[in-house]
Amino acid sequence: MKDASELPASGIMQMLGGRVDSFEEGVSVMSLTLEEKHMNPNGVVHGGVITTLMDEATGHAIVTIRGLEAMAETPHATIDMSVSFLSGARLGDELVCEGRTLRLGRSIVFAEADVRRRGSDDLIAKGQFTYAILAKRSG
Repeated sequence: MKDASELPASGIMQMLGGRVDSFEEGVSVMSLTLEEKHMNPNGVVHGGVITTLMDEATGHAIVTIRGLEAMAETPHATIDMSVSFLSGARLGDELVCEGRTLRLGRSIVFAEADVRRRGSDDLIAKGQFTYAILAKRSG
């Protein structure tokens, strides 16, 4: 396992308090301890928080294959996602998300992610993600 500090979290993950725990080729593991700011009005984690965690973890999983230099030259961007929420999570729960690259093509990448509650290992959400590799920026 490489040093997790090599993959920087995005601004949105820093704002949410997410952490890169570990990564290896094609896989990234991130975690987040739920705070009041993550909850919807019903006291359950907001689906957007989980989806953001999954998007970040799958994006990092892709970087572990493509590399930071390729990412800077031709970034990848989410173009489609499908997430199923299987169980709720509440204040204080620690969520662990594993993102995995399924297939890296020349212009499209497929990935998936699972979010589980640490300790009980309950499956909270499962998602499929598609990314486009953007053309090289000119000038």
